[in-house]
Amino acid sequence: MFQVLLCDDEISVTNFLKNSIPWESLGIENIHTASDGREALAVLEKNQVDLLITDIRMPRMDGLELLAKVRQTNPDTHCILLTAYGEFEYAKAAFRLGVDNYLLKPIQVEELTETIENTVENMYLHRKNQEVLFRENILRRWLTGSIGEDELGERSSLLGDINIYQRSYCAVCMSKAEHSISLSAFTEKCVPELSRVYDCLHVWDNQGYYVLIVSGKEIDREQLAGVLRQTARQLDISDKIRIAAGAVAEQSENLCVSYQGAVKLLSSPEPPAGTVQLVPDNSRIEADPDASIDYVNLSPIIQKAIDYIHKEYANGVSIKDFCAKHTITTAYLGYLFKKETNTFFNNYLNTYRLEKAREQLVNSQEKVNTIAEKNGFTSTSYFITSFKKYTGMSPQKYREQNQ
Repeated sequence: MFQVLLCDDEISVTNFLKNSIPWESLGIENIHTASDGREALAVLEKNQVDLLITDIRMPRMDGLELLAKVRQTNPDTHCILLTAYGEFEYAKAAFRLGVDNYLLKPIQVEELTETIENTVENMYLHRKNQEVLFRENILRRWLTGSIGEDELGERSSLLGDINIYQRSYCAVCMSKAEHSISLSAFTEKCVPELSRVYDCLHVWDNQGYYVLIVSGKEIDREQLAGVLRQTARQLDISDKIRIAAGAVAEQSENLCVSYQGAVKLLSSPEPPAGTVQLVPDNSRIEADPDASIDYVNLSPIIQKAIDYIHKEYANGVSIKDFCAKHTITTAYLGYLFKKETNTFFNNYLNTYRLEKAREQLVNSQEKVNTIAEKNGFTSTSYFITSFKKYTGMSPQKYREQNQ
């Protein structure tokens, strides 16, 4: 069993964390709290804390200064940073100090729980390579859809080897039919061949599958399956490995859909060894903010949040203003929104704005900068970048091809 220290100058936040996370089931026995860095150091002097979860902005001593001191006195303590600020400099400083993860407020309970699960698992394994731990946490959250687009962009820039600007993505899940084989060795054998055409990343997920993340301008899944089958034959393990490839997904934020399809295919019913199963790919997976949301069955507060976005998307939408008006904390609203819609508040807002912009590009002759401004984008360059990531082409090219 482990001990955790929660550090935040807002008592409501530490109380929320204490009462919302299933600590005991995660292997956490004792929960300590502190209101700033100095108080946290006092707790650390008296207790063997295994995991520190701390805010960055605090009086007297902030979270980064606290973490720097912890690295000197308790170098094996794992750390998760929380902040309401998204500045890239904070992420770089946190990365240098060796954090397990860096999460933005409002806190998403499922996201934090998953991060804690990964961290506790690594505590048990006595892993010391903080960069590897940080990178694998990001890849797992990307696969499960529990990381926002802006945060993923920030993390990918920090790590350097994660390309989120490809046109197409596909998740390939693998499991052993016999325990005598190594999935890591199989991946190391097939990745060089695949890398001639695609970008490839790989990671163990939380369900025991080894996952290959393939991305590129276009993905030919038959070609992909051919390389995987050939590698299995070369290693003489065709009857000892099970493989499933998800549907091709448009844009990085939809990788989770490809992954979910591959997991479902691989897990039920049990697939035969020696084959590469393909999720039916009748159409590519594209983003749609409302396609999977059952509005009628949403809670009243989430219905109001969606109505608020639909009404105010062209103006300064603020989750804080909405929460203040409806007397609910931003953390709890963020948790409910993700739980009920399977997407984050800001992701839904951005996708809705882009859909409106796409309609206007086709149905009007207004300039690109005017359309960007009319849909709530304060920067035309950011709008163009976001639109290209969303559709795979610039606003002007999209207009030319669809008018």
